Amino acid sequence: MAELADYGIQNEQSDIRAHVSVANQKVYVFKTSAGIDAIKANGYPTRFASQPGVDGITAEGWCVPWWHIPDIRPLSFNSWSSWGDFSINLSTTRKGQLAVECVRKVMEMGRFPFWVQAEEVDDMRLQVQGVDLVVAYNQRIQVKCDWMGGEEPLGTGNLFLQKAERNPLKRV
Repeated sequence: MAELADYGIQNEQSDIRAHVSVANQKVYVFKTSAGIDAIKANGYPTRFASQPGVDGITAEGWCVPWWHIPDIRPLSFNSWSSWGDFSINLSTTRKGQLAVECVRKVMEMGRFPFWVQAEEVDDMRLQVQGVDLVVAYNQRIQVKCDWMGGEEPLGTGNLFLQKAERNPLKRV
């Protein structure tokens, strides 16, 4: 059996994470650094996960109580019409694609929280033209399908923050 590759929250290049909970029909949004801080502050043991149709473990990570992540934003999204497209029998790739579609839809609706840098304009000419703030936003977002993540009783009460994985089915 192949070893797990060190690939997860601790070394990815994202700024924001969005965990899509199918069980709760919610999206849990938080700064990646806040997830790492929660792991470090609480010393959670790692747990293992597997994929249907694959022998052995395929991932290692931390089960973090969702409310332990500072400034997390749980977004209810019961109105999304594609929740029914999820099936436990789908490939991990397809589940991931659906999760990305869910997050994209939340963004298009203006409900996704963004952490931005905002500076007050001190140029009187611009203020007269109606410009008081300039906002800079250049963030990278990691989306995860965290099927049973989030609030109990429908979810586990945790989010799975991955540390390592293997890809035996060679899916991207």
